[in-house]
Amino acid sequence: MSKSLIVVESPTKARTIGRYLGQQGCTIMASMGHVRDLPSSSLGVDLQGGFQPQYVPTDKGKKVLSDLAKAAKGASDIYLATDPDREGEAIAWHLREALKKGTKAAFHRVTFHEITPRAIAEAFEHPGEIVDAVVDAQQARRVLDRLVGYQVSPMLWREVKRGTSAGRVQSVALRLVVEREREILGFTPLEYWNLDAIFETRDPKSALKTRLALVDGSKANVPDEATANAFAAELETAAYRVSKVASKPRQQTAAPPFITSTLQQAASSNLRLGTSQTMRVAQELYEGIELGAGGPVGLITYMRTDSVNISREAQTAARDFIAQTYGPDYVPERPNQYRSRKSAQEAHEAIRPTDITRTPDSLAAHLDARQLKLYRLIWQRFLASQMAPAKQLDHVIEIQAVPVATALSHDYVFRASARETLFPGYQIAYNISDVGKEDSEEDAIQEARNLPPLKVGLPCDLRDLLREQCFTQPPKRYSEATLVRALEANGVGRPSTYATTVGTIQTRDYVARDKSRLIPTELGFQVNDFLVKRMPDLFDIGFTATMEERLDQIEEGAVNWTVMLEDFYDHFRQWVNARDMVGTATGETALRLLELFPDDFAWDPPVTRGKRTYDDGKFHQSLLGQVTEKKKDLSERQWKALIALAARYADRLPGLAACAEELGLTEAIAEYQMAREEQEQAQETPAEADPEQLAFVHLLDAVTEWAEPASRGKRVYDDRKFRDSLLEQVEGGKSLSPAQRGALERLVGKYRAQISNYEEAAARFGLAAESAEAALSDEELEAIGTMLAMLEQVKQWAEPVKRGKRVYDDHEFAESLAKQFKAKNALSPRQVEALRRMLPKYAAQIPGFAEKSATLGVQAKVEPKKTDAACPECGAPMLERRSRRGVFYGCSNYPKCKHTANELPGAKSAEA
Repeated sequence: MSKSLIVVESPTKARTIGRYLGQQGCTIMASMGHVRDLPSSSLGVDLQGGFQPQYVPTDKGKKVLSDLAKAAKGASDIYLATDPDREGEAIAWHLREALKKGTKAAFHRVTFHEITPRAIAEAFEHPGEIVDAVVDAQQARRVLDRLVGYQVSPMLWREVKRGTSAGRVQSVALRLVVEREREILGFTPLEYWNLDAIFETRDPKSALKTRLALVDGSKANVPDEATANAFAAELETAAYRVSKVASKPRQQTAAPPFITSTLQQAASSNLRLGTSQTMRVAQELYEGIELGAGGPVGLITYMRTDSVNISREAQTAARDFIAQTYGPDYVPERPNQYRSRKSAQEAHEAIRPTDITRTPDSLAAHLDARQLKLYRLIWQRFLASQMAPAKQLDHVIEIQAVPVATALSHDYVFRASARETLFPGYQIAYNISDVGKEDSEEDAIQEARNLPPLKVGLPCDLRDLLREQCFTQPPKRYSEATLVRALEANGVGRPSTYATTVGTIQTRDYVARDKSRLIPTELGFQVNDFLVKRMPDLFDIGFTATMEERLDQIEEGAVNWTVMLEDFYDHFRQWVNARDMVGTATGETALRLLELFPDDFAWDPPVTRGKRTYDDGKFHQSLLGQVTEKKKDLSERQWKALIALAARYADRLPGLAACAEELGLTEAIAEYQMAREEQEQAQETPAEADPEQLAFVHLLDAVTEWAEPASRGKRVYDDRKFRDSLLEQVEGGKSLSPAQRGALERLVGKYRAQISNYEEAAARFGLAAESAEAALSDEELEAIGTMLAMLEQVKQWAEPVKRGKRVYDDHEFAESLAKQFKAKNALSPRQVEALRRMLPKYAAQIPGFAEKSATLGVQAKVEPKKTDAACPECGAPMLERRSRRGVFYGCSNYPKCKHTANELPGAKSAEA
């Protein structure tokens, strides 16, 4: 491998592979992830040219590509050893495309699913080629996501709130969370009663707790207290005898080894790790951990997989280990086989340890707490998956009521059940579920207890009859783990996207976390409702799953990726305005439209609006100069403005219809013309006020005590003036936008105490009877009051910090929270969380902080930890820091240097 260049994604992976390859005259470098992507400032997709992406280097990719290009010049062979999935294949393709012009080296594709000496040696002995179909699938996904995000997000900016965004998969995930929340809010609990009887027998002497299971041969249904009392009155006069004693053998087989989604679910339920955190720790285990003098070692196979396949070598090693450790009885006669989902990539393996003899206990000295817990989970799950099934007996005893003096009006049967394990099998190594105990109701009923050895016909004495009132419960809110499970079950997303999708809807503030459960925010409701109402098919779960299947078909080579995009785009353009979908234009394309205007064209006079003057002729000349003299393409904004200009003068441009048809702009120009006509008609004909919206605004007429105007930064928020502006707008015939409607709903909720008919208005206008902020328990209200009182003791506040255009002032923020809490007796979940995060900063000034904080869920401030790694941008030491989303690494020279990273290659943390 002399004069060879090997490119992987991360420095850690590079070090581990370098250790296995040794001194073979090769250079190993890291791409640091994607080196090229679609531009952030424009659509970056040629809609008229077969949806070809227009890639540009990423910010980090510029320097990486420069360094790689220098190394590639002197190389004879370049091995692209990126991850073995769609993303990895695409990164390899981008690297080849970016480097091939500057080198004569031959390119090779190298893939491996575990970083071990055997796997690395085999991969480099048999290099392959980049699989175009896999690259096409990833490109199609990227273009799809860009089309949806780039075309739909501006609509959200206009109609909901600036800065909001839509995503093909993230919006479906948000829809699941919102619909679950509405299901919970609309849930009506139903009453039911349990009747539990405790019986005693004399020979043998025993006691047995049972539950009423059957009434007249059907499942017992006790809907209310009256029925429960009527049953109880009759049961207390009856005699009892054993009517059934049965035992049924069963075998319980182990779950398959982990795939990405089940690992995320099990880690969330059992280790309390978020999806992103789980993948970050798993990546550390995959890329290599220092185990002493020998250097880094890859401990698990690749962690982004949907296949449960296991290599024959790993299976044989596991069977040998089981026989040696637990005995031959724990080894199944035939190796266990598991079936993957239909869409799974069968060439991949499940997540397993690379060496089953590396037990978790043997690695405890080399792994941190999270790494060890996750490795133990993976190790135990894989080991159990290769073990014999558990052998069990399900025991049932039924006791029937029999009449004494008078006949009974019903036939009553009580039941007790238990499960006895005869042979633990795999359960000796692993016995937890992916999604926690809450989802294992059947197993929970089978209590781990011994039933007495009773016989049919044996009389029983009723010692006690217990009545318990219960209510049906609404479905549980999603956790990160159960949301991943729902996405997987619906065929939405893939292993490489689950964590990103779940993380995105939280970082966008569409969803908040409360005790590990996901709750849609008000903004999340607004975004979802707008998208579902405006484009129900695009964000339909079934449609999104179908698109995932089409992407799989592209990867299999069964579907052409541009044909698939054309088919999607035909549907997509029906859901989005044509004028929002024109994209960008090359200078050549723009010139065809610009040349429709002759030199002596009669332009309309310039129009002045506010401080700006709009001159169509000058605008046309500026675009013409940009295209012909500067040889620059038009931006998306310029291209849209040019199309609007052509639409405005359509009746004076005889060649426009033919040109628009050739360029695919007929619909866009027609929409611009229609919008202009509607605007002119609206100016000529005064619109009538919407009576429903007018009545909604007039609800605030009852308010006599308005909150004082509040200053936040440079803006002043005045509730009364805002109400007056909305009233003037509606009376002028202009409808409220969704964003204004949402703001008005919040305002009405804020002053609901002064609105006498609020409940009636809530029903009429679809408002919540109480705002989300008001739904706080007495304990939560007391805790908030205590925290605010603690802040009143602070005398020296931190200096305000300016970040971008915003100024963060702790003192001002604390006063605003206190003022709001006094006025409304409520804070939002985000405000409460921010309050908890701020308190530890001032612990030294708050007497008894430690005792008080322990009961309030306030954690003491964690000082950053120093590492032995240097910042790649300025050379200062890197620090390990913590945020609400977990551990990250930042430069100690902050704020002068703002470099951060999610992982720290090769660094060991030590206390600062």
